[in-house]
Amino acid sequence: MKKVPIIMLLVVGLLLTVLVGCAKSNDQGTTVQAATPAPAASVAPVAPSQPPVTSVAPYTGEPITMKVAWAETADPKSHPVSAGMTVFKSTVENLTGGKLKVELYPAGQLGDAKSMLEQVEHGIIHSCASIPSGLIAGSYYDVFNIFDIPYLFRSDLVAWETLNPSAPFFKEVADGMADYTGIRPLGFFMEGRRHFTNSVREIRTPQDMKGLKIRTMEVPAHMEMVKAMGATPTPVSWLELYSALQTGVVDGQENPILNIQYLNAPEVQKYLTLDGHITLLNVWTVNEEWFNDLPEALQVAIKEAVYQSLIVCRGISELSNTLGVNELAQKGMQVYAPSKAELEEFQKVTQNAVLPWVEKNISDKDMLDRLMQALNNTEVNLMNL
Repeated sequence: MKKVPIIMLLVVGLLLTVLVGCAKSNDQGTTVQAATPAPAASVAPVAPSQPPVTSVAPYTGEPITMKVAWAETADPKSHPVSAGMTVFKSTVENLTGGKLKVELYPAGQLGDAKSMLEQVEHGIIHSCASIPSGLIAGSYYDVFNIFDIPYLFRSDLVAWETLNPSAPFFKEVADGMADYTGIRPLGFFMEGRRHFTNSVREIRTPQDMKGLKIRTMEVPAHMEMVKAMGATPTPVSWLELYSALQTGVVDGQENPILNIQYLNAPEVQKYLTLDGHITLLNVWTVNEEWFNDLPEALQVAIKEAVYQSLIVCRGISELSNTLGVNELAQKGMQVYAPSKAELEEFQKVTQNAVLPWVEKNISDKDMLDRLMQALNNTEVNLMNL
């Protein structure tokens, strides 16, 4: 039990020491300079959400095994999701006294995202992560299209407070998907927001995107977003992306900071705009029938361990993204943080195009309204802290 709090304290402490390099939201855009180390400020972390804690009788039966798969590396020091999974295994096994044993299958050992999700659906494995929300929207539960609305979340904190496992809206979405598909979302690994890079010019407004060829994933909402700004969306596989940027097949791309680093973008891209148009939601799922058949004590342990794991992933992601922006600037990328007014213009131009598409492609039309209400409630709650 002591491992999780220690990791979380380290994450929070490290975050406080690197926030100096972050650009603040204000009325003027900011060209981000490479940060120099500075003493940590005294900051009280804001975390109104609370983990699920339930008192139930302990499980005393025979040990049960839970098989969990994901796509990222096995090394918990190399990726936030892998760190979260390491914490999950330790926490579950500690909470249950070893009565629930977790077998981890990282690095795509059991297949890609589509294959892993199919295995969870059919009960071959019990749980998997590394599932893009767009894959679920396209093949399982179209309500997830709402999460690809551009500029949906004002900040990572707003996204967390709206979609963490204790949030009412998340519970509604999770129950709806479980009932419809037999697959239950346990939570979202939040790995940061997606940003634009390109090799042609600095992007400060939607008009600056006009005429650029921008690599996107094959997610219709993302492609509609890029088209709304006058650019040409061009799907390119991840494995071919560096070559496509190097040879000019595309002028730019959009990804979270960690992926931009992994891509070695400074070698082929000059400009980075920190617009955060989409929040990367990595869905963690479990087979609903298997989960419901578990003794209540084991269900509670899984839920508590999931919550702790997501916090660890979120903290490490924010730390890595903050350090990553500084590193990209040091390597020569020109980094621009749009002003509040500029972000509002991006939001207006893109949402006017994408929202009609989303409304047309979700079966539960009311879910979009409920999401907007949940976001409004989150904003009000955070203002009143």
